[in-house]
Amino acid sequence: MKMSYRCLLVGLAVVLLQADEKDEKLHYTVTLLKIPCVDVTMVNKTVEQNQMRLDFSAKTKNIFDYFFAVDNQYNTWYNSQTFQMTKYASTIKQPNTDYSFELSWNPETGKYSTSKQSYGRPEGSHNIFSLLMRARQLTWEKIDTHWWPVEHEGKPYRGRYLWVDSTEVSVGSEKISADHYRLDLKSADGEAMELLEVSDVFSWAIVLDGCVRQLWIEQNGDRRILRAKVSVRGFTLTADLKSD
Repeated sequence: MKMSYRCLLVGLAVVLLQADEKDEKLHYTVTLLKIPCVDVTMVNKTVEQNQMRLDFSAKTKNIFDYFFAVDNQYNTWYNSQTFQMTKYASTIKQPNTDYSFELSWNPETGKYSTSKQSYGRPEGSHNIFSLLMRARQLTWEKIDTHWWPVEHEGKPYRGRYLWVDSTEVSVGSEKISADHYRLDLKSADGEAMELLEVSDVFSWAIVLDGCVRQLWIEQNGDRRILRAKVSVRGFTLTADLKSD
């Protein structure tokens, strides 16, 4: 009996260690006018077979923390094969709003639901975060110009990547080969819902008309996002991967 108990404990420890090894944590510094303004962390982990969870956090720093302090957390559960968002939760803390929000997919009804509302979306709908993960898993030849359905705060969109070029990106003292993409997000036909009275600053800005979104993704190895750049309303925010 004691031997069986010990074997069970050893087996559990091995499983936990393997799960930790699958967790990936990436840190980024966001700059505005070359001034560091936000720390971003992305943690991607396996939660069960074919199911992943991406935790994305953003917190302002330096002088930006005084006039518009942001401490936001975005959690996305998604299918590792189709990149469909199966669940989404956010905790938002910023000057104009403070709330928690949760959305989940019901495959039987083909609808996303909050505690108060539900609405239909196409099978395989992404959100912004699972769309980022798709670009990491596939080569540029397999994603270039292809449109995918995107759910964003109750509004239907479609998104695509346009390959721009291949280049090198500096991460610390290392130069890494990367594929450079533009990410397009366009309004799509479908049921539109008002899920939130006030959107958080990231979710609001990322879909604005005229917003230019760019990504630089590592060509080999872990295919990390090395750099992301968003230009909107005369401002450009650049997120650069921190070196280990």
